Amino acid sequence: MIRWLIALVTAAAVLWSGWWLVGSTLVLRATRAGVETLRAEGWRIAYDDLSISGFPNRFDTTVEAPRVATPDAAAAFSAPFFQVFALSYRPHHLIAVAPHEMAFETPRGRIDVTSADLRGSIIGSGLSEPVLRRSTLTGEVVAVSAGDLGVTIEAGQVATRQAGSDAVHDVAVALSGLALSPALRALVDPGDVLPAVLGTVTADAQVVLTDAVGAGHSPQVEALEIRDAALAWGEVRLTVEGRLDVAADGTPEGVLTVRAEGWRQVLRLAVGLGLVDERRLPLLSAGLGGLADGDGIVTLDLVLADGEMTLGSMPLGPAPRL
Repeated sequence: MIRWLIALVTAAAVLWSGWWLVGSTLVLRATRAGVETLRAEGWRIAYDDLSISGFPNRFDTTVEAPRVATPDAAAAFSAPFFQVFALSYRPHHLIAVAPHEMAFETPRGRIDVTSADLRGSIIGSGLSEPVLRRSTLTGEVVAVSAGDLGVTIEAGQVATRQAGSDAVHDVAVALSGLALSPALRALVDPGDVLPAVLGTVTADAQVVLTDAVGAGHSPQVEALEIRDAALAWGEVRLTVEGRLDVAADGTPEGVLTVRAEGWRQVLRLAVGLGLVDERRLPLLSAGLGGLADGDGIVTLDLVLADGEMTLGSMPLGPAPRL
């Protein structure tokens, strides 16, 4: 009996080892084939080494010193390494781990990204015609800088999941401890009206796309429903909710309800930025004060229509493209 048990375990180990060898070979070939396909399309891709490890339960793909540039050379990416992990028995679940330092070259200059930890995961529907089901991006002490302009996020998470359809996704965002660099703070808050560190930024939304997210699909945003979005910065508390419908050219239309606590600091910030003439400050303060409820919260509608934005009765300029 023991001999049969040993034989069975040995056979299972041999079969599993064979599966890992076959699977790792397929992953390596598929990765190299994908690189060659992109190169044929004009992408400039180079790396020092490409390897698969993780026996017996994972396929760990490691790219040493990747350098990637777009076909027009307008943007590029480089890093010491990049890793993608997959369980050998769940190859449609991918986990990517970023290095502590990365660099992006853009037409407007270099962007450096550093982090204590930055990783993401993607769960698809399968290996054939994969469609995104869920995704998560988490980071700790993530700093993004362009020269002396930068922001550091103490902790952050962005998560998505399908919501009843391949083209509909729930999106959740939670960021805390956002610190602006001195140069950026001088631009955003030249009068030192607010603290140097933002408290939190959160969002709960649903995105409707024109198609599924996955291989062979290039979806655009069709609608955005913001269930609840909030920003806490010193005494300022802003919340937003509402729905936007997005035209084919990316122009959003709809109404967002904005609730502001600590709005006097926002007005002072607007004056410091030159967005509001200081001579109009008493009139605006009186007007908004008349709209405030018993808790001092002002509620206004942000209307996006015909490519323009209006907050209450104040025109804000062109609406952003989504």
